[in-house]
Amino acid sequence: MRLRLFTDIEARLSRVRLVDGKFIYHRPQDGTDATMPGTPAINLVGLWNENVTRLTQMRPFTPPAVFVEFFPVNWSPMSRNAVHGDMTVRLHIVTATLAATDTPYRNEALARFRLVRSIKKAFAGFSGAADEEGRSFSTFQYLESLTDHNHEQVTEDLEGWRTHCIDAADYIDDGYGVTSGDLALDIGDIAAGQSGERTE
Repeated sequence: MRLRLFTDIEARLSRVRLVDGKFIYHRPQDGTDATMPGTPAINLVGLWNENVTRLTQMRPFTPPAVFVEFFPVNWSPMSRNAVHGDMTVRLHIVTATLAATDTPYRNEALARFRLVRSIKKAFAGFSGAADEEGRSFSTFQYLESLTDHNHEQVTEDLEGWRTHCIDAADYIDDGYGVTSGDLALDIGDIAAGQSGERTE
């Protein structure tokens, strides 16, 4: 489930663009494969691993960057080995600037909040229908916002969402439902077994 969520989040965030110096979210257009405007606003989307506190120990990256943190999930069983549960996803939005709000560079100092606003727009109405492996998630609900007020040039603002996930991958195999025994379809007085034999 985490792989499905991370991949979809990464694709969603690729639509946050920098156009004429402004952050925008470019919504998908039905039936078109048009080139997205501007340039990507986010240089890196990765998994959270205390990236800011360990800057000197990790591979360098160029902000803005977004790191995805998955909170623990308590899964509950459904029928046929499927499970469901609420998952909280926290985004660590990392930006860098030496600008301050009490200088002529006020606009640059506040750019981090414009990026956060565009990411929030990207998550509006964000959900995932069941894929070929039976994994799906409901519309993300905005949950939390934590502003970094203790930083030097690198800031780490946190935004959190919650979604309800269903993982039926143990029931789906190569696009087909897996059952523990023969499957019979009752179509009146004739039942068709999985083997295709007709029985009265």
